[in-house]
Amino acid sequence: MSKTLGKALQLLTLFNEEKPYWRLDELSKFADMPKPTVFRLLKTFEENGFVQRVNFHHGGVFIEGERYELGTRLLELGQIVASKYEIRNIALPYMRDLQKQLNESVQLVIRENNEGVYIEKVESDKPVRLYTKIGRKAPLYAGACPRILLSFLDNQVIENILAQPLESYGQKTMLSREEIWKVIHQTRERGYTYSNSELEDGTAAFGTPIFDRFGEIAGSLSVAGFASQLREEDAMTYVIPMWEVSEKISKQLGFTKPYVYLEQIKRGGESEKKEQL
Repeated sequence: MSKTLGKALQLLTLFNEEKPYWRLDELSKFADMPKPTVFRLLKTFEENGFVQRVNFHHGGVFIEGERYELGTRLLELGQIVASKYEIRNIALPYMRDLQKQLNESVQLVIRENNEGVYIEKVESDKPVRLYTKIGRKAPLYAGACPRILLSFLDNQVIENILAQPLESYGQKTMLSREEIWKVIHQTRERGYTYSNSELEDGTAAFGTPIFDRFGEIAGSLSVAGFASQLREEDAMTYVIPMWEVSEKISKQLGFTKPYVYLEQIKRGGESEKKEQL
């Protein structure tokens, strides 16, 4: 990578949700680059739509205190990246329906190496709700949605992932490999998992698996909310509708086998009817 390109990318990565606006002098300081270099790079970015000035005026003459923010060209590129995820395009209409049914935030996560990446979300209509940004990453062992991805991987792959250092993110992040394996086996048997304060204190989520045409784990669906409202004892209220949605998404991805967890519920209902007769 050329030095100029490296410096340019370094500047862009400084823009984030915590600090979306930067002054020229701030960028120069944090990137450890001379002001003229930073200004030239920003000028090129601006000409190509990658950044834009806030409160731009006086014919383009730089004014001390002006701030830069990311431009719409990056949004266009982001949409191109997002569109390559077939699962996202398939899942979104079902996620919207599920959100209306349960009135909780619905999220879609896929695996990227040893992490889960949140690629889509539909937020709750509640006045106070969770906020998860698209693109957020989380370790596969923590949180309901990432752990679904982990649970349906090959055992050796799981061993390799869990061999890495495990970090705590919330009060109840599981750091015991024995405990994680126990939950993995439970998840495979039950077809869902539940988390409480694993990624963020006070938040909870249910997760269910989505499969591809090869029967491999393709993604995970989660319903997330505050732990005081989303309780594990109410699992079936959330999980059955989630299974129904996960099955529909899986089928559109080419999964042809029965979605066994939903089939078990159906068979259970049929057995109860026979007993009543």
